[in-house]
Amino acid sequence: MKECSKPIVINDRSIDELKELIKSYLTDKRYHHSICVMNEAERLGCIYIPEKINKLKVAALLHDITKKADFEKQLQYCREFDIILDTDYLDSPEVLHAITATALAKRDFGDFVDDEILSAIRNHTTGNENMTLFDTIIHLADYIEESRVHDSCKTIRRHLYDKLDQGEDRLDALYDTMICMFDNTISYLIEKGSVINKDTVAARNYFIKLRNSTETRG
Repeated sequence: MKECSKPIVINDRSIDELKELIKSYLTDKRYHHSICVMNEAERLGCIYIPEKINKLKVAALLHDITKKADFEKQLQYCREFDIILDTDYLDSPEVLHAITATALAKRDFGDFVDDEILSAIRNHTTGNENMTLFDTIIHLADYIEESRVHDSCKTIRRHLYDKLDQGEDRLDALYDTMICMFDNTISYLIEKGSVINKDTVAARNYFIKLRNSTETRG
């Protein structure tokens, strides 16, 4: 597999190229979703890390490139890329695409990705402790992009932008929104009787600690 340590150069032209390249990996519906995630990531990027907007766009476009694969295909990808799964992931097959998409993006789109982009792809479903700001923006953009019409997605979207409109500190607003989002996710999984991935619990705890630390400093 190609290493991703070399610097990458992403511009409007390369993003347009990537938009075309990913079409064969996605259904039409998933392609539309990926474009919407890209737009939301750009919007969030303008607020939080404007110097990384083009990289955010790449991560958004690539985050679901194995999403259409069924469970058997996901396992095939795992064997192909020597991915060893713990039971949390075997018991939650709907999140496997984050792991396999990371490996596929590194192999098939090595000229577009670096470790920061790959980390965001990897963390866009379950989250994880010590998520970077870049990881966080992609995770949240995937949840609140404009084509998401579920009430919980619309609520979280309003939650963030209302706080920002009211002048709340940008990071405080982001941390609080992430906690609410993970609370919604965990509640949904409990209602379904589903396994809750340990990385999701770790991510929620991480943002609670971040929020508490900013409150203490304040």
